[in-house]
Amino acid sequence: MNDTTFDYIIVGAGAAGSVLANRLSENPKNSVLLLEFGGSDGYFMHRIPKGFFFTLNSDRYAYRYPTKPFRENGEGEVWARGKVTGGSTTINGMMYMRGFARDWDPIAEDNPGWGWRDILPIYRGMENHVLGASEVRGGDGPYGVSFAEIDDVSRRILDAGWSAGYEIVEDNNATDSKRIGMTPSSVRYGKRVSAASAFLHPVLRRKNLTYQTRTRVGFLTFEGNQVTGVLTQHKGKQQTYTARKEVILAGGSVETTMLLERSGIGRGDALTKAGVRPRIESPNVGERVIEQRGVAMQVKFKEPIGLTQRLNSTPKQGWEGFKYLLTGKGPVADAGYNLLAGMKSSDDLAAADIQGLFVPMALDAESFDKVQLAEHSGAMFMGYQIKPTTESSIHITGANPDTPPVVDAHYLESELDRKVTSTILDRGREVFAQSALADLISEEEYPGPAVSTEEQVLDYALNNGATIYHAVGAAAMGPNDDDVVDSRLRVRGVSGLRVADASVLPTQVSGNTAAPVMAVGWRASDFILDDN
Repeated sequence: MNDTTFDYIIVGAGAAGSVLANRLSENPKNSVLLLEFGGSDGYFMHRIPKGFFFTLNSDRYAYRYPTKPFRENGEGEVWARGKVTGGSTTINGMMYMRGFARDWDPIAEDNPGWGWRDILPIYRGMENHVLGASEVRGGDGPYGVSFAEIDDVSRRILDAGWSAGYEIVEDNNATDSKRIGMTPSSVRYGKRVSAASAFLHPVLRRKNLTYQTRTRVGFLTFEGNQVTGVLTQHKGKQQTYTARKEVILAGGSVETTMLLERSGIGRGDALTKAGVRPRIESPNVGERVIEQRGVAMQVKFKEPIGLTQRLNSTPKQGWEGFKYLLTGKGPVADAGYNLLAGMKSSDDLAAADIQGLFVPMALDAESFDKVQLAEHSGAMFMGYQIKPTTESSIHITGANPDTPPVVDAHYLESELDRKVTSTILDRGREVFAQSALADLISEEEYPGPAVSTEEQVLDYALNNGATIYHAVGAAAMGPNDDDVVDSRLRVRGVSGLRVADASVLPTQVSGNTAAPVMAVGWRASDFILDDN
């Protein structure tokens, strides 16, 4: 076998790519090449749950794409994505939220094979859940899911949620009702679980799987409209790899968009503007991007209580780190957000339309961007509309693979998005106002009472809020000729090419994207193996 020719070439070793590599190489007759621009995930901080504070903002482990300005001060923001083995699952906040039947069944109306009855068995096959197997979760799979320990402040938040009308649930993925509970997290035995640790590392010794890091995939190669492989650069040398059967793009919403466009697949006007000769007109490549917008608040406690006091100095962090190394437990072993609430912008809704997150710690408001804990105790809340409708776009600015994209981020432009987002702070304040917490609170540090009307909340959300790093839709599946991929994730207008990452989801799936994108990788492998 020629060492540059494989049956399948997968671009991107993130959530979907790791799953694809695992499942496509299961048959030893299939030769599989997995290419990743990032490097190894061997850095010890990648295994420590709280290590994401150090890696998420690192240029070594994350792409950092600046957006066009949209704030009143003329600034944009940064969209971060994993640039490392495991992709964003190696540096994210480890929330494991999967979506519900109400999310997947509408997708299946236009895309057969994507309903809840198709997706739930995938989740059950993936999961090694600390609660054990049930009708709605798995207990024997490779992907560990657990919860943070319940400290005193977390218990008070749960009690306050109960008083505010929220059902306390054991498993937040079991219902989409108005509820509160500990956050299902990609942590097991005190260590981060990533797509790479669960699906890729266990199979890297397979002789029919080749994995290469630090490899930039610059362009697709063609014979007519047949995609034949990829042109790469590795350690300063160019190399063409050929796929006998298929190339599968799993680089994420930004990188997949750029590779398609650099290769001449996309909007003719966008390609021509970037100096790329159009090959296949696909007008929605990089369009119809949906991202969520987070709104945060923090309260200050009257007395020293909770996890802040265990971690808010270097000696304390060292001590907790030492205990973590001995026991694998404690706040260092917790994921990014301890508690999760399904909230409703209106009581007459059938399901939650806001995801609320509580952290039993306080940040230093004067150095918020540096993510430093405060000297005083407190608690944070952040909420975001689960299924926004305002669309953004992503496009290349040049044909060179190292040329950055232009990310034109838009938020809160639809009436629905503005209506839902305007209620988020009220929902957090309702919980903090309950007696289980109210007696502890001395003040709302930010945004404070000056941000209370609908317009004030919306202005605050736009100018002081944050992206949630969940962009979907840039290569959305659909039944129409102008949809980028079909329901089997095949790119329209060419053969031998699929997309399998967050970009194929036409709408947001309730909660987060890591679990759904792993399911996309799993489902894509089903289609690929069936078709070949």
